[in-house]
Amino acid sequence: MKPGVRLLQWLLGTFLGLGLMTLVVAALIMPLLFNLLWPPPRPEVEAHNSPPPTPAKSSANSPSPTPEPTPTQSARPNPEGRVIYGDGLRVRDRPSREANALGGVAFDEVVTILGRSEDGEWLKIRTKNNLEGWVLAFGVQETPPQSPASSETPQ
Repeated sequence: MKPGVRLLQWLLGTFLGLGLMTLVVAALIMPLLFNLLWPPPRPEVEAHNSPPPTPAKSSANSPSPTPEPTPTQSARPNPEGRVIYGDGLRVRDRPSREANALGGVAFDEVVTILGRSEDGEWLKIRTKNNLEGWVLAFGVQETPPQSPASSETPQ
């Protein structure tokens, strides 16, 4: 064979081999890169809420039972929660996805829980910067209240 033809065969084989190896490596790496570049899909969470119990109405003719004493409730501060949704949450002016965004709270930020919507899907919160508004409830985990004894430092 002529030397020019052999050189041409060698170059063609080398480029085809390198091209094939590049395609295989790209096919293996591309799914990993795409998973790192885009955030995960938003979780679908059902709101677990039950309607508040309605007080039983007594008729005028039935004898009324003696009311049980209700325990006195101390002035308990509003519960706190921690943002557990990785992208943080938007604070809105009313409990609706179409409501105006007032700002946001970052992941792992502690907020004060002021209330809950009737459907249980939204929480009214106050941030450490005194921003008040509504966030989706699935993104906030309520932290257990600390007892006064646990907040003391050991001697």
